[in-house]
Amino acid sequence: MKPIIFLLLSASIGVTLPPTHLSATDVTSWRNGGNGLYPHANPATNWNDPRAILWEVETPDWGNATPLIIGKRLIYTVEPTTLICLDAATGQQLWEVSNSYEDVANLGPEAQTRLIRAKRQKEMLEIELKPLREELYKVNRRYQRDKDNTALRDQVQAVRKEIATLEAKADPILKRFELPKAHATNGYASFTPCSDGQYIYNCNGLGIVTKHDLEGNRVWSKVMEKPDHNWGGSVSPQLIGGKLIVRFSDYTALDPETGEELWRVENPINFGTPSAFQVEGKSFLYTGRGELIRVSDGKKLPSQDWVIPEKKFAFFNTNFVSGNRVYAVHGAKGLQGDLYCMEIPETIAELEANGLQKVWHTNVSQERYYASPLVHEGLVYIFTMGQIFQVLEADTGELVYSHKIPGRMDRTFPGLLLVNDMIYAGEENGTAFFLKPGREYEELARLDVGECRSTPIFKDDVAYLRTMEKVFAFKAR
Repeated sequence: MKPIIFLLLSASIGVTLPPTHLSATDVTSWRNGGNGLYPHANPATNWNDPRAILWEVETPDWGNATPLIIGKRLIYTVEPTTLICLDAATGQQLWEVSNSYEDVANLGPEAQTRLIRAKRQKEMLEIELKPLREELYKVNRRYQRDKDNTALRDQVQAVRKEIATLEAKADPILKRFELPKAHATNGYASFTPCSDGQYIYNCNGLGIVTKHDLEGNRVWSKVMEKPDHNWGGSVSPQLIGGKLIVRFSDYTALDPETGEELWRVENPINFGTPSAFQVEGKSFLYTGRGELIRVSDGKKLPSQDWVIPEKKFAFFNTNFVSGNRVYAVHGAKGLQGDLYCMEIPETIAELEANGLQKVWHTNVSQERYYASPLVHEGLVYIFTMGQIFQVLEADTGELVYSHKIPGRMDRTFPGLLLVNDMIYAGEENGTAFFLKPGREYEELARLDVGECRSTPIFKDDVAYLRTMEKVFAFKAR
Protein backbone atom coordinates (compact mmCIF):
# COMPACT_ATOMS: atom_id res chain seq x y z
CA MET A 1 0.00 0.00 0.00
CA LYS A 2 1.53 3.32 -1.09
CA PRO A 3 -1.16 6.01 -0.91
CA ILE A 4 1.00 8.86 -2.21
CA ILE A 5 -1.08 11.61 -3.78
CA PHE A 6 1.41 14.14 -5.13
CA LEU A 7 4.95 15.49 -4.81
CA LEU A 8 5.60 19.18 -5.46
CA LEU A 9 8.29 21.84 -5.48
CA SER A 10 7.52 25.38 -4.33
CA ALA A 11 9.01 28.32 -2.48
CA SER A 12 8.17 30.99 0.06
CA ILE A 13 9.86 34.30 0.79
CA GLY A 14 11.37 34.99 4.21
CA VAL A 15 13.68 37.37 6.08
CA THR A 16 17.23 36.00 6.16
CA LEU A 17 19.79 35.44 8.89
CA PRO A 18 23.47 34.62 8.28
CA PRO A 19 24.20 30.94 7.47
CA THR A 20 24.22 28.66 10.49
CA HIS A 21 26.41 25.79 11.59
CA LEU A 22 25.13 23.21 14.05
CA SER A 23 26.59 23.31 17.52
CA ALA A 24 26.49 20.67 20.25
CA THR A 25 23.81 22.69 22.05
CA ASP A 26 21.40 23.11 19.12
CA VAL A 27 18.12 21.19 19.45
CA THR A 28 17.27 19.57 16.12
CA SER A 29 14.65 16.91 16.94
CA TRP A 30 12.02 15.67 19.39
CA ARG A 31 13.47 15.34 22.91
CA ASN A 32 16.86 16.55 21.71
CA GLY A 33 17.71 13.26 20.02
CA GLY A 34 15.13 11.16 21.84
CA ASN A 35 16.36 10.96 25.44
CA GLY A 36 15.56 14.45 26.67
CA LEU A 37 19.09 15.19 27.89
CA TYR A 38 20.56 18.71 28.15
CA PRO A 39 23.94 18.14 29.86
CA HIS A 40 25.44 21.50 28.84
CA ALA A 41 22.46 23.69 29.78
CA ASN A 42 22.60 26.08 32.71
CA PRO A 43 19.14 27.68 32.62
CA ALA A 44 17.25 29.95 34.96
CA THR A 45 14.62 28.19 37.07
CA ASN A 46 12.78 31.28 38.31
CA TRP A 47 10.57 31.62 35.24
CA ASN A 48 7.83 33.43 37.17
CA ASP A 49 10.22 36.28 37.95
CA PRO A 50 9.74 38.93 35.22
CA ARG A 51 13.49 39.56 35.30
CA ALA A 52 14.09 36.05 33.97
CA ILE A 53 12.07 36.69 30.78
CA LEU A 54 14.49 37.44 27.96
CA TRP A 55 11.54 37.86 25.59
CA GLU A 56 7.99 36.63 25.02
CA VAL A 57 5.81 36.69 21.90
CA GLU A 58 2.20 35.76 21.32
CA THR A 59 1.59 32.92 18.88
CA PRO A 60 -0.93 33.19 16.01
CA ASP A 61 -2.61 29.98 17.22
CA TRP A 62 -2.02 27.08 19.59
CA GLY A 63 0.14 24.02 19.06
CA ASN A 64 1.55 21.07 20.99
CA ALA A 65 4.90 20.37 19.33
CA THR A 66 8.29 21.18 20.81
CA PRO A 67 10.34 23.95 19.14
CA LEU A 68 13.75 23.50 17.53
CA ILE A 69 16.80 25.74 17.97
CA ILE A 70 19.16 25.89 14.97
CA GLY A 71 21.91 28.43 15.41
CA LYS A 72 20.12 31.76 15.82
CA ARG A 73 16.76 30.42 14.67
CA LEU A 74 13.89 29.13 16.79
CA ILE A 75 11.41 27.00 14.80
CA TYR A 76 7.93 26.05 16.02
CA THR A 77 4.57 24.91 14.63
CA VAL A 78 1.10 26.45 14.78
CA GLU A 79 -2.31 24.93 14.17
CA PRO A 80 -3.17 23.58 11.77
CA THR A 81 -0.27 23.59 9.28
CA THR A 82 2.00 26.60 9.87
CA LEU A 83 5.75 26.62 10.46
CA ILE A 84 7.21 29.78 12.06
CA CYS A 85 10.80 30.93 12.53
CA LEU A 86 11.86 33.48 15.17
CA ASP A 87 15.17 35.14 15.90
CA ALA A 88 16.19 33.19 19.01
CA ALA A 89 17.92 36.21 20.53
CA THR A 90 15.04 38.69 20.21
CA GLY A 91 11.83 36.76 19.42
CA GLN A 92 11.40 38.73 16.18
CA GLN A 93 9.54 36.72 13.56
CA LEU A 94 11.69 35.98 10.53
CA TRP A 95 9.26 33.98 8.39
CA GLU A 96 6.02 32.02 8.42
CA VAL A 97 4.95 29.29 6.00
CA SER A 98 1.62 27.46 5.77
CA ASN A 99 1.67 23.85 4.51
CA SER A 100 -2.01 23.04 3.93
CA TYR A 101 -3.39 20.99 1.06
CA GLU A 102 -4.01 24.18 -0.90
CA ASP A 103 -0.54 25.55 -0.16
CA VAL A 104 1.27 22.52 -1.55
CA ALA A 105 -1.10 21.74 -4.42
CA ASN A 106 0.26 24.39 -6.81
CA LEU A 107 -3.18 24.92 -8.34
CA GLY A 108 -3.38 26.61 -11.71
CA PRO A 109 -5.63 29.65 -12.30
CA GLU A 110 -8.57 27.54 -13.50
CA ALA A 111 -8.47 25.20 -10.51
CA GLN A 112 -8.09 28.13 -8.10
CA THR A 113 -11.19 29.77 -9.57
CA ARG A 114 -13.10 26.50 -9.32
CA LEU A 115 -12.05 26.04 -5.70
CA ILE A 116 -13.11 29.56 -4.73
CA ARG A 117 -16.49 29.03 -6.40
CA ALA A 118 -16.90 25.64 -4.71
CA LYS A 119 -16.22 27.14 -1.27
CA ARG A 120 -18.84 29.83 -1.79
CA GLN A 121 -21.35 27.21 -2.92
CA LYS A 122 -20.57 25.10 0.14
CA GLU A 123 -21.21 28.09 2.42
CA MET A 124 -24.69 28.48 0.89
CA LEU A 125 -25.35 24.75 1.25
CA GLU A 126 -24.34 24.89 4.91
CA ILE A 127 -27.05 27.48 5.53
CA GLU A 128 -29.62 24.98 4.20
CA LEU A 129 -28.02 22.04 6.00
CA LYS A 130 -27.90 23.60 9.47
CA PRO A 131 -31.64 23.31 10.31
CA LEU A 132 -31.77 19.81 8.80
CA ARG A 133 -28.89 18.62 10.97
CA GLU A 134 -30.54 20.10 14.04
CA GLU A 135 -33.78 18.34 13.11
CA LEU A 136 -31.96 15.05 12.58
CA TYR A 137 -30.30 15.34 16.00
CA LYS A 138 -33.62 15.87 17.77
CA VAL A 139 -35.56 13.21 15.85
CA ASN A 140 -32.80 10.65 16.19
CA ARG A 141 -32.65 11.17 19.96
CA ARG A 142 -36.38 10.49 20.17
CA TYR A 143 -35.97 7.40 17.99
CA GLN A 144 -33.12 6.04 20.14
CA ARG A 145 -35.49 6.13 23.11
CA ASP A 146 -38.32 4.50 21.15
CA LYS A 147 -36.79 1.98 18.74
CA ASP A 148 -40.15 0.39 17.91
CA ASN A 149 -41.59 3.64 16.57
CA THR A 150 -41.57 3.11 12.79
CA ALA A 151 -42.80 6.66 12.11
CA LEU A 152 -39.73 8.09 13.87
CA ARG A 153 -37.49 5.63 12.06
CA ASP A 154 -38.91 6.73 8.69
CA GLN A 155 -38.52 10.38 9.66
CA VAL A 156 -34.86 9.84 10.56
CA GLN A 157 -34.23 8.12 7.23
CA ALA A 158 -36.04 10.87 5.31
CA VAL A 159 -34.02 13.67 6.93
CA ARG A 160 -30.76 11.78 6.36
CA LYS A 161 -31.67 11.34 2.71
CA GLU A 162 -32.41 15.06 2.36
CA ILE A 163 -29.07 15.93 3.96
CA ALA A 164 -27.21 13.49 1.69
CA THR A 165 -28.90 14.98 -1.38
CA LEU A 166 -27.81 18.48 -0.46
CA GLU A 167 -24.27 17.40 0.43
CA ALA A 168 -23.95 15.68 -2.95
CA LYS A 169 -24.36 19.08 -4.64
CA ALA A 170 -20.95 20.20 -3.37
CA ASP A 171 -18.18 20.31 -5.97
CA PRO A 172 -16.01 17.13 -5.70
CA ILE A 173 -12.88 19.33 -5.73
CA LEU A 174 -13.58 20.13 -2.07
CA LYS A 175 -12.94 16.50 -1.08
CA ARG A 176 -9.32 16.99 -2.03
CA PHE A 177 -8.96 19.74 0.57
CA GLU A 178 -11.05 18.38 3.45
CA LEU A 179 -9.21 18.18 6.76
CA PRO A 180 -9.09 14.73 8.35
CA LYS A 181 -10.70 14.28 11.74
CA ALA A 182 -8.61 15.15 14.78
CA HIS A 183 -9.09 15.32 18.52
CA ALA A 184 -9.50 18.87 19.87
CA THR A 185 -6.55 18.29 22.23
CA ASN A 186 -4.21 16.72 19.69
CA GLY A 187 -5.02 18.85 16.67
CA TYR A 188 -2.82 18.79 13.56
CA ALA A 189 0.40 20.44 14.82
CA SER A 190 1.63 17.88 17.36
CA PHE A 191 4.59 16.72 15.25
CA THR A 192 7.93 18.23 16.34
CA PRO A 193 10.03 19.02 13.22
CA CYS A 194 13.61 17.82 12.78
CA SER A 195 16.65 19.32 11.08
CA ASP A 196 20.10 18.44 9.77
CA GLY A 197 21.25 22.03 10.30
CA GLN A 198 20.59 23.01 6.67
CA TYR A 199 16.96 21.96 6.19
CA ILE A 200 13.83 21.58 8.30
CA TYR A 201 11.64 18.50 7.87
CA ASN A 202 8.08 18.84 9.12
CA CYS A 203 4.89 16.76 9.29
CA ASN A 204 1.34 17.81 10.05
CA GLY A 205 -1.88 15.96 10.76
CA LEU A 206 -3.13 16.34 7.21
CA GLY A 207 -0.58 13.69 6.20
CA ILE A 208 1.74 16.29 4.65
CA VAL A 209 5.54 16.13 4.87
CA THR A 210 7.64 19.16 3.86
CA LYS A 211 11.27 20.11 3.53
CA HIS A 212 12.22 23.78 4.00
CA ASP A 213 15.53 25.56 3.95
CA LEU A 214 16.41 27.83 6.87
CA GLU A 215 14.90 30.85 5.10
CA GLY A 216 11.50 29.15 4.91
CA ASN A 217 11.63 28.22 1.22
CA ARG A 218 9.76 24.97 0.58
CA VAL A 219 12.12 22.58 -1.21
CA TRP A 220 9.62 19.73 -1.59
CA SER A 221 6.32 18.58 -0.19
CA LYS A 222 4.61 15.23 -0.15
CA VAL A 223 0.99 14.41 0.65
CA MET A 224 0.72 10.96 2.16
CA GLU A 225 -2.14 9.10 3.83
CA LYS A 226 -4.13 10.69 6.64
CA PRO A 227 -3.41 9.61 10.24
CA ASP A 228 -4.91 6.24 11.16
CA HIS A 229 -6.91 7.56 14.11
CA ASN A 230 -9.61 10.22 14.37
CA TRP A 231 -7.57 11.73 17.21
CA GLY A 232 -4.87 12.68 14.72
CA GLY A 233 -1.16 11.85 14.84
CA SER A 234 1.92 12.94 16.76
CA VAL A 235 4.86 10.71 15.73
CA SER A 236 7.59 13.27 15.03
CA PRO A 237 9.82 12.92 11.95
CA GLN A 238 13.40 11.72 12.50
CA LEU A 239 16.56 11.69 10.42
CA ILE A 240 18.08 8.26 11.04
CA GLY A 241 20.62 6.33 9.00
CA GLY A 242 20.34 8.72 6.05
CA LYS A 243 16.54 8.39 5.91
CA LEU A 244 13.62 10.54 7.00
CA ILE A 245 11.34 8.37 9.15
CA VAL A 246 7.69 9.46 9.39
CA ARG A 247 4.45 7.84 10.51
CA PHE A 248 0.80 8.56 9.71
CA SER A 249 -0.51 5.00 9.45
CA ASP A 250 2.70 3.05 8.82
CA TYR A 251 6.34 3.69 9.66
CA THR A 252 7.71 5.01 6.39
CA ALA A 253 11.19 5.96 5.22
CA LEU A 254 11.57 8.82 2.76
CA ASP A 255 14.64 10.01 0.86
CA PRO A 256 15.48 13.36 2.53
CA GLU A 257 16.77 14.71 -0.77
CA THR A 258 13.67 14.04 -2.87
CA GLY A 259 10.81 12.86 -0.63
CA GLU A 260 10.68 9.54 -2.50
CA GLU A 261 9.22 6.68 -0.44
CA LEU A 262 11.85 4.00 0.24
CA TRP A 263 10.03 1.52 2.48
CA ARG A 264 6.94 1.13 4.64
CA VAL A 265 6.13 -1.05 7.68
CA GLU A 266 2.54 -1.65 8.72
CA ASN A 267 1.88 -1.34 12.46
CA PRO A 268 -0.90 -0.69 14.99
CA ILE A 269 -1.89 2.79 16.19
CA ASN A 270 0.95 4.52 18.01
CA PHE A 271 1.35 8.13 19.13
CA GLY A 272 4.93 7.94 20.43
CA THR A 273 8.03 8.67 18.40
CA PRO A 274 10.34 5.61 18.14
CA SER A 275 13.75 5.48 19.78
CA ALA A 276 16.83 4.71 17.68
CA PHE A 277 20.14 2.98 18.31
CA GLN A 278 23.09 1.56 16.40
CA VAL A 279 24.74 -1.85 16.39
CA GLU A 280 28.01 -2.25 14.46
CA GLY A 281 27.37 1.10 12.78
CA LYS A 282 23.89 0.18 11.49
CA SER A 283 20.73 1.97 12.62
CA PHE A 284 17.59 0.42 14.10
CA LEU A 285 14.23 1.69 15.38
CA TYR A 286 12.51 0.44 18.51
CA THR A 287 8.95 1.66 18.90
CA GLY A 288 6.86 2.22 22.02
CA ARG A 289 5.10 -1.05 21.21
CA GLY A 290 8.36 -2.97 21.15
CA GLU A 291 8.59 -3.25 17.36
CA LEU A 292 12.16 -3.60 16.07
CA ILE A 293 12.76 -2.22 12.55
CA ARG A 294 15.98 -2.23 10.51
CA VAL A 295 16.41 1.27 9.08
CA SER A 296 18.36 0.26 5.97
CA ASP A 297 15.42 -1.57 4.36
CA GLY A 298 12.45 -1.46 6.77
CA LYS A 299 12.58 -5.14 7.65
CA LYS A 300 10.75 -5.91 10.88
CA LEU A 301 12.94 -8.02 13.14
CA PRO A 302 11.88 -10.20 16.13
CA SER A 303 9.77 -7.86 18.28
CA GLN A 304 7.90 -7.69 21.59
CA ASP A 305 4.72 -6.27 20.00
CA TRP A 306 3.26 -5.16 23.34
CA VAL A 307 -0.49 -4.54 23.51
CA ILE A 308 -3.04 -3.22 25.97
CA PRO A 309 -6.11 -5.24 24.94
CA GLU A 310 -8.78 -2.86 26.29
CA LYS A 311 -6.98 0.32 25.13
CA LYS A 312 -5.07 -0.71 22.05
CA PHE A 313 -4.11 2.87 21.16
CA ALA A 314 -2.50 3.72 24.54
CA PHE A 315 1.16 3.99 23.48
CA PHE A 316 2.18 7.63 23.74
CA ASN A 317 5.85 8.18 24.60
CA THR A 318 9.42 7.60 23.45
CA ASN A 319 11.62 4.86 24.94
CA PHE A 320 14.85 5.84 26.67
CA VAL A 321 18.11 4.37 25.31
CA SER A 322 20.97 4.06 27.82
CA GLY A 323 24.05 2.28 26.49
CA ASN A 324 22.95 -1.21 25.48
CA ARG A 325 19.62 -0.98 27.30
CA VAL A 326 16.22 0.42 26.36
CA TYR A 327 13.59 1.42 28.93
CA ALA A 328 9.92 1.41 27.88
CA VAL A 329 6.82 2.30 29.92
CA HIS A 330 3.16 2.19 28.97
CA GLY A 331 -0.23 1.57 30.53
CA ALA A 332 -3.90 2.46 30.84
CA LYS A 333 -5.88 3.65 33.85
CA GLY A 334 -7.04 0.77 36.03
CA LEU A 335 -5.90 -1.80 33.43
CA GLN A 336 -2.14 -1.99 33.02
CA GLY A 337 1.13 -0.37 33.98
CA ASP A 338 4.31 -1.91 32.60
CA LEU A 339 7.95 -0.85 32.74
CA TYR A 340 10.46 -2.90 30.74
CA CYS A 341 14.23 -2.95 30.59
CA MET A 342 15.40 -4.49 27.30
CA GLU A 343 18.98 -5.30 26.29
CA ILE A 344 20.48 -4.63 22.85
CA PRO A 345 22.78 -7.46 21.66
CA GLU A 346 26.39 -6.70 20.75
CA THR A 347 26.19 -8.01 17.18
CA ILE A 348 23.83 -7.46 14.26
CA ALA A 349 23.62 -11.22 13.71
CA GLU A 350 22.27 -11.75 17.24
CA LEU A 351 19.96 -8.75 17.02
CA GLU A 352 18.46 -9.87 13.71
CA ALA A 353 18.03 -13.42 14.95
CA ASN A 354 16.58 -12.73 18.40
CA GLY A 355 15.75 -9.03 18.73
CA LEU A 356 16.07 -7.27 22.08
CA GLN A 357 16.05 -9.44 25.20
CA LYS A 358 14.15 -8.67 28.39
CA VAL A 359 16.36 -7.87 31.40
CA TRP A 360 13.43 -7.21 33.74
CA HIS A 361 9.78 -6.20 33.81
CA THR A 362 8.01 -4.37 36.65
CA ASN A 363 4.33 -3.61 37.18
CA VAL A 364 3.96 0.12 37.83
CA SER A 365 0.99 2.42 38.41
CA GLN A 366 -1.92 1.56 36.15
CA GLU A 367 -2.11 4.84 34.28
CA ARG A 368 -1.40 6.29 30.87
CA TYR A 369 2.20 7.40 30.38
CA TYR A 370 2.34 10.45 28.15
CA ALA A 371 5.68 11.52 29.61
CA SER A 372 8.71 9.65 28.30
CA PRO A 373 10.90 7.84 30.87
CA LEU A 374 14.26 9.15 32.00
CA VAL A 375 17.33 7.22 33.23
CA HIS A 376 20.09 8.89 35.24
CA GLU A 377 22.82 7.56 37.53
CA GLY A 378 21.27 4.13 38.03
CA LEU A 379 17.65 5.27 38.47
CA VAL A 380 14.63 5.20 36.16
CA TYR A 381 12.15 8.07 36.48
CA ILE A 382 8.58 7.75 35.17
CA PHE A 383 5.57 10.07 35.45
CA THR A 384 1.94 9.02 35.03
CA MET A 385 -1.02 10.85 33.55
CA GLY A 386 -2.37 10.84 37.13
CA GLN A 387 0.71 12.81 38.31
CA ILE A 388 2.35 9.92 40.18
CA PHE A 389 6.14 10.30 40.05
CA GLN A 390 7.91 6.93 40.38
CA VAL A 391 11.61 6.12 40.73
CA LEU A 392 13.03 2.62 40.25
CA GLU A 393 16.41 0.91 40.21
CA ALA A 394 17.69 0.83 36.62
CA ASP A 395 19.44 -2.53 37.10
CA THR A 396 16.60 -4.44 38.74
CA GLY A 397 13.31 -2.53 38.40
CA GLU A 398 12.91 -2.42 42.19
CA LEU A 399 10.80 0.54 43.36
CA VAL A 400 12.76 3.28 45.16
CA TYR A 401 9.79 5.56 45.83
CA SER A 402 6.39 6.58 44.47
CA HIS A 403 5.15 10.12 45.07
CA LYS A 404 1.87 11.81 44.18
CA ILE A 405 2.76 15.34 43.10
CA PRO A 406 1.09 17.82 45.47
CA GLY A 407 -1.13 20.63 44.27
CA ARG A 408 -3.44 21.05 41.31
CA MET A 409 -2.21 18.95 38.42
CA ASP A 410 -3.53 17.80 35.05
CA ARG A 411 -2.42 15.60 32.15
CA THR A 412 1.36 15.26 32.06
CA PHE A 413 2.04 15.77 28.37
CA PRO A 414 5.51 17.38 28.71
CA GLY A 415 8.09 14.63 28.98
CA LEU A 416 10.72 14.22 31.68
CA LEU A 417 13.98 16.00 30.89
CA LEU A 418 17.43 15.98 32.51
CA VAL A 419 18.68 19.57 32.42
CA ASN A 420 22.26 19.63 33.68
CA ASP A 421 21.71 18.15 37.16
CA MET A 422 17.96 18.81 37.43
CA ILE A 423 14.86 16.94 36.27
CA TYR A 424 12.13 18.95 34.57
CA ALA A 425 8.49 17.85 34.44
CA GLY A 426 5.22 19.60 33.72
CA GLU A 427 1.52 19.23 33.07
CA GLU A 428 -1.14 20.66 30.80
CA ASN A 429 -2.70 23.30 33.07
CA GLY A 430 0.64 25.02 33.52
CA THR A 431 2.30 23.62 36.64
CA ALA A 432 5.97 22.88 35.95
CA PHE A 433 8.77 22.01 38.30
CA PHE A 434 12.44 21.20 38.61
CA LEU A 435 13.39 18.24 40.81
CA LYS A 436 16.63 17.09 42.36
CA PRO A 437 17.54 13.62 41.04
CA GLY A 438 17.97 10.93 43.66
CA ARG A 439 16.28 8.53 46.02
CA GLU A 440 14.05 11.07 47.73
CA TYR A 441 11.53 13.49 46.26
CA GLU A 442 12.81 17.07 46.41
CA GLU A 443 11.44 20.02 44.43
CA LEU A 444 13.96 22.71 43.52
CA ALA A 445 11.47 25.07 41.88
CA ARG A 446 7.76 25.10 41.10
CA LEU A 447 6.42 27.30 38.30
CA ASP A 448 3.16 28.39 36.72
CA VAL A 449 3.78 28.71 32.98
CA GLY A 450 0.19 28.82 31.73
CA GLU A 451 -1.63 26.18 29.71
CA CYS A 452 1.06 24.13 28.00
CA ARG A 453 1.33 20.76 26.24
CA SER A 454 4.77 21.31 24.75
CA THR A 455 8.14 20.30 26.21
CA PRO A 456 10.68 23.11 26.72
CA ILE A 457 14.11 23.14 25.12
CA PHE A 458 17.40 24.44 26.53
CA LYS A 459 20.46 25.98 24.88
CA ASP A 460 23.33 27.15 27.08
CA ASP A 461 21.81 29.50 29.68
CA VAL A 462 18.48 30.07 27.88
CA ALA A 463 15.28 28.02 28.19
CA TYR A 464 12.63 28.25 25.47
CA LEU A 465 9.01 27.32 26.17
CA ARG A 466 6.06 27.21 23.79
CA THR A 467 2.78 27.48 25.71
CA MET A 468 -0.68 27.48 24.16
CA GLU A 469 -0.60 31.26 23.76
CA LYS A 470 3.03 32.40 23.78
CA VAL A 471 6.65 31.50 23.15
CA PHE A 472 9.06 32.46 25.96
CA ALA A 473 12.81 32.73 26.33
CA PHE A 474 14.04 32.64 29.95
CA LYS A 475 17.56 33.60 31.01
CA ALA A 476 19.19 34.08 34.40
CA ARG A 477 19.91 37.78 35.02
